[in-house]
Amino acid sequence: MKPTVNITKLSGPAEEAYKVLWANLCFLGFNKVIKIVSVTSYGPNEGKSTTSFNLAKYAAGTGLKVLYVDADIRKPMLMKHLKSLGFNGLSNYLMGHTTDADEIIYSTELDGFFCVPSGAKPSDPVSLLNSDRFDSFLETVWQEFDMVVIDTPPLGSVIDSSIVAAKTDGVLIVIRPNSVKHKNALMVKEQLDKSGANILGVVLNDVDQKSYRNFYANYDYYGVKRKYAKSWVKNLTAGKRS
Repeated sequence: MKPTVNITKLSGPAEEAYKVLWANLCFLGFNKVIKIVSVTSYGPNEGKSTTSFNLAKYAAGTGLKVLYVDADIRKPMLMKHLKSLGFNGLSNYLMGHTTDADEIIYSTELDGFFCVPSGAKPSDPVSLLNSDRFDSFLETVWQEFDMVVIDTPPLGSVIDSSIVAAKTDGVLIVIRPNSVKHKNALMVKEQLDKSGANILGVVLNDVDQKSYRNFYANYDYYGVKRKYAKSWVKNLTAGKRS
């Protein structure tokens, strides 16, 4: 019998933020044309793993059957404790060490929320993620789950996330304010465009908590100040500088 993955409860402000992010995904067509979503960032420590895991967890809390996949098989974050316990994961399945995708899917304490750990560190992650076996895995989880959220490596470091994003229904870019230059954010956008990925939007993570009290008065849904939000997000989408 496979063990259960332990999860922690979100704080009030964090839960509200994921509620808004979830609502925006629904507006974009979730459960109609968007079912498998990948998440990336420019660099490390921007919160992509936290964002992808908590988004999946929140979606499961709405009554859906949701799967979180740790596809950052170079440097797993949230699921690395599973690897240390010897759990099979995504890379094990892609390398053919296990034949059944169900063998790498683990239940959690939250009903309807399941996880796939990264597994053993492979020598060639790009080939594994670009393989027919990964395509087969996506087809399997598409049939079994209402939503799949895939955590991928930072695109500013390796190409893995671009490969995964091209195979999913859409990709979210997580950016930590004041830590990523505009040109680097555009680089991520341009690389995803080259792969043919469907960019769903940008999530700003780690917004100053002092601003939370004035959230609705001074900030839009992603925590970007209104005075520059429209031009910055628009130009990111257009791939042009303001």
